[in-house]
Amino acid sequence: MKYKIIVIAALIGLLFSCEREISPGQAEMFMKYYGNYLMDEARDVEVLDDGGYAICGTGSVSDQGKRMVLIITDEYGNMIEGFPKYYTEEGLESGANTIVPIRGGQGGFLLAGYIERPVVGSQDLVQKPVQKDMFLVKVSSTGEESWHKSYGSADDEVILHATTRISSGYMLAGYQVKDGKSDILIMGIYEEGDSVELGLNYNNPYAENGTATYLLNTGEQYLCVCTYDKIGKDGTDILVLNFDDELSPIDKNLTDDSHEYGTCILEDGENNYLVLGNRVSDLGKVEIVVHRIETRGLLITKSVLLATISESNMDLIGERFVKTADGSYAIVGTRQADGIQDIFLQFLTSDYIASGRIIYGATGNQSGADIELPEDGGLVLLGTSSFETNSMISLIKTNDTGNL
Repeated sequence: MKYKIIVIAALIGLLFSCEREISPGQAEMFMKYYGNYLMDEARDVEVLDDGGYAICGTGSVSDQGKRMVLIITDEYGNMIEGFPKYYTEEGLESGANTIVPIRGGQGGFLLAGYIERPVVGSQDLVQKPVQKDMFLVKVSSTGEESWHKSYGSADDEVILHATTRISSGYMLAGYQVKDGKSDILIMGIYEEGDSVELGLNYNNPYAENGTATYLLNTGEQYLCVCTYDKIGKDGTDILVLNFDDELSPIDKNLTDDSHEYGTCILEDGENNYLVLGNRVSDLGKVEIVVHRIETRGLLITKSVLLATISESNMDLIGERFVKTADGSYAIVGTRQADGIQDIFLQFLTSDYIASGRIIYGATGNQSGADIELPEDGGLVLLGTSSFETNSMISLIKTNDTGNL
């Protein structure tokens, strides 16, 4: 496997250039950092209709803790005046895992993730245990809050991904903890945040723990990538659910290999989809896997493992992928070994053959979170850049080959 390492300047040195303007002539490639250099973390990026970017994640506010954060930039990565915006309730800590652009009308965004509340009745005043509830915030295109909602119980509930509903409103996916074990959580909400009366009636007799990671709205149904623990066996499996607005799922286990988990899904032609995931190899290293599934209506009729990508003595953790203009694929994730992490960009040909890997290294640790296709070509990578105990959100725009 051939790969190229691009060394990024030291993070500390870049702090002084975070707000430097980038001219249109430089827009083909850039690297920007956002945040307070405390404990900021990137989760999701979306390309806007005007060519700019909407970024969500967790931002730190001095002496107040972590907050759900929204950052809007122009097409050159320059932050729009008035951002970042932070959202929470009652001074609690919160975070965003996903952002859904609202197309048409007045525009805006739905941010979804979690909010942390003190555990009621806890006698532990040192650790101050918290529980996580689902937390949703709908904002305007300028970041002004329209409403926020939280849902929860005495255990943890967290939204990991969201999309628009086929009818109206939004579909949410994540996990819910019950009796110390996590269940797959999928629920619909109306435009103003009220829960749809229907719930996902999913019962997997082979699953001990489950998590819904990524939702795809095909226009006719939803495909949801999940991971579950196998009862009576070591390891985890990738599970794909296929359902419509009635929330009655058909499921498909992709493999029986130990320690395999899913992260993303994309459309790859009519009734064909690719599922990105990871698994632990026989040597104990994390490697990338790509499966293809075929559907017929709500049925998943076939699945096949297309590609396995690994590197000796390294963990390759794939997070998101896109299909590029030339029909190939680009995967973003984190390459790690001995406590050192770097963002990687892995290419696959249209025949699903690994065709090169680029490593973006720097002082400290870099982790990849998301990838998108900009309006003017190339690739944009979202990540988190850490140095010692601090971190910032990073946005890297490359050309079509991943070079800066």
